[in-house]
Amino acid sequence: MKFSQPSTARTYNRLRVLNVLSLQKTCSRADIARILNLNKPSTSEIVDNLLLEGLLEERGKKETSNGRRPTTLVLKKDALLVLAVDMGSKNTSVALADLDGNLLRFERFPTGQRPKAQELCYSVIKSCLRMTRLATSPIVGLTVAVNGIIGEDRKTLVSNDLWEWKDVPLAQAIEANTHIPTILVHNVEAMVNAERWFAKEEGQNFLYINWAEHIGSAWVTDNNISAQHARFGHLSVASTGLCRCGNIGCLETVAAGWALSEKNENKTVKQLCSEPSDHGSNDLLAACTAMAKALVQACTITGCQKIILGGGISNIGDNYLQFLSQEYARQAHSRQTEVQINRSQLGDKAGLLGSVATALDTWVFQRALIRTLDQNEIH
Repeated sequence: MKFSQPSTARTYNRLRVLNVLSLQKTCSRADIARILNLNKPSTSEIVDNLLLEGLLEERGKKETSNGRRPTTLVLKKDALLVLAVDMGSKNTSVALADLDGNLLRFERFPTGQRPKAQELCYSVIKSCLRMTRLATSPIVGLTVAVNGIIGEDRKTLVSNDLWEWKDVPLAQAIEANTHIPTILVHNVEAMVNAERWFAKEEGQNFLYINWAEHIGSAWVTDNNISAQHARFGHLSVASTGLCRCGNIGCLETVAAGWALSEKNENKTVKQLCSEPSDHGSNDLLAACTAMAKALVQACTITGCQKIILGGGISNIGDNYLQFLSQEYARQAHSRQTEVQINRSQLGDKAGLLGSVATALDTWVFQRALIRTLDQNEIH
């Protein structure tokens, strides 16, 4: 962006004002000018335009210790809406969300073990169309979070490790039938976006692990999220155990949801935790030991400063999480023992919330762009 051009500078500052109202919830014009270091005439012009667009609204007077009471401004959260889809290995979720990321409508249906692209896409389109009929404001965009390699156009699913899908024009098909701009995002990248958007994660060098039916990861450095080509679940941690990928001893053979279920009469990890048995508990401890070993390997290579565990299995009991942290500290190099291992607070909706966050960022707030520009001191 060339900020010497007034129109570009106005666009940038408009986004900054929108984000201040989104994050601060309520501000006066003077507050915005102070926070963003803008002059008051420019601030008022931007605010007036946003009021005309219907994105902001005035809410009474702000209490002050002296002088004139300024008018408070808030983001009109229902002015625009987004659609979000999370195509998981077990279930697919669809939601309609407002500008605050609140889920206004929610649907979930089984993905199927080996879904056909056309059939799953058709189910997603039907769900999205139901939600468009219920929407009371314009829907500006739709994001689909999915595992696999996504084309540079963010429209094509080039390949998927779990399903035999090749070069599927997934976003194009959904967009053609819903008439809503649609993009794809890698599911773990979406989960990182959710951490930043909803959990206020500000770390600039951390490893995110999606510990669920399968195991994925993303390495976050500054404003870069590397997820598509990572194969964290296939790090070698054992000398036995046939993985679904065809290799022996992958992390998934010990710690993935599918492996734990196969070893325990098809029980879910949630059932293993709520119905403790010696066999199930030993398998969960073995999973934590293997996960700790894989985390040590990853941290040794990346030098990450923090680890965030997300996905369904990250919700195992505190005793297991404590055991995992102890195992990590026991195996790690002395300089890596201080790396924090935190559990995501977003629960099993992290993927869906990540899809919401990606949609809001792409079509409304563009926080990722602002972070990049601010970091490079372009403005």
